[in-house]
Amino acid sequence: MSKQKNLNHKLPEVPVWDLMGIKVVEMGSGQATLTMPFDEKLTNPYGMIHGSGLFALADSAAAVAIKSIAEEGKQFFTIEMKINYLEPVSSGIVEARAKVLREGRIVPAEVDVFCANKLVAKAIATYIIVDKNKKS
Repeated sequence: MSKQKNLNHKLPEVPVWDLMGIKVVEMGSGQATLTMPFDEKLTNPYGMIHGSGLFALADSAAAVAIKSIAEEGKQFFTIEMKINYLEPVSSGIVEARAKVLREGRIVPAEVDVFCANKLVAKAIATYIIVDKNKKS
């Protein structure tokens, strides 16, 4: 992985993070850790965090890991993501740890999602990096 890039650049505002309580705990060198507290507003009918909540947290963690290596003036978008749900989450703080697997225009990343030090989900995502000033 390349040396730290872009670490002092402000992350863009992500309104859904406020809604979900997502916070960036660590970011650098193609890695990121984000957290999200359990909230009843994010549950399914059985009182567990809905899969979409864990998915959004994992996707966000991958994006922050990619932001840590992306050059200034670049934007990046999820083009594919798969997640395996391993354990239900009914309380506590959920933590997503992401790492970039390879740098380039197409960037794969993997994310491990934990709650109470237990692996609750595993995701792999693919992003595309584009120049925000270039017309497609």
